[in-house]
Amino acid sequence: MDSTASQTGDLRRVVQANEVIKKVIRISSGVNLVALNAMLIAKRSGERSRGFAVVSSELRVFSRKLEGAMTGLGALIFELVRDAAAMRKQLHERHHLFNIPAREQQMREIMEPVLARMDERMHKTRGQIGRDWHKLRLQLNRVLQLCETGGSLARSAKIEAVYGGDMSATLKQVANQIEETVNEIFSTLKLLRTQLAE
Repeated sequence: MDSTASQTGDLRRVVQANEVIKKVIRISSGVNLVALNAMLIAKRSGERSRGFAVVSSELRVFSRKLEGAMTGLGALIFELVRDAAAMRKQLHERHHLFNIPAREQQMREIMEPVLARMDERMHKTRGQIGRDWHKLRLQLNRVLQLCETGGSLARSAKIEAVYGGDMSATLKQVANQIEETVNEIFSTLKLLRTQLAE
């Protein structure tokens, strides 16, 4: 019964994590669009905003890396869901077999090795779920480090926007939008990391 409650909690956490990851993927595609827009504005602005164009290009690279990293997180979530579902199935099967009336000694002797094999299989699945959670946390930390790089790029874009001449105000606005988006992603993922640690 305790294992069932644990697995239900794991599934709930996995579903919540999956929703956060889908949200971040939507937000990260916005970074790519804003960075592309920033590159076009910088190009129109001419030589003065060359640095801004370079930073915008790097932000697009960041956005693609972030999207790939988030896809990786999504794949890890899928593994967790698969393994947690397998565990629930195994618990259900074991519970069903355990509750079959075993009135005869012969029936008990038949059931004991079956239950022992089921327990062994459940133990392996529990171990796999633990490894899945560990991989998910590691990948989440990598994504957070990537977001720190994105934040640095966004701050660099704000600095480069100053040199944009008559387009400076527009470039600053775009740089602020990029920074806000990256900060939203970063804070969302930090919250997810905290939730997964509980």
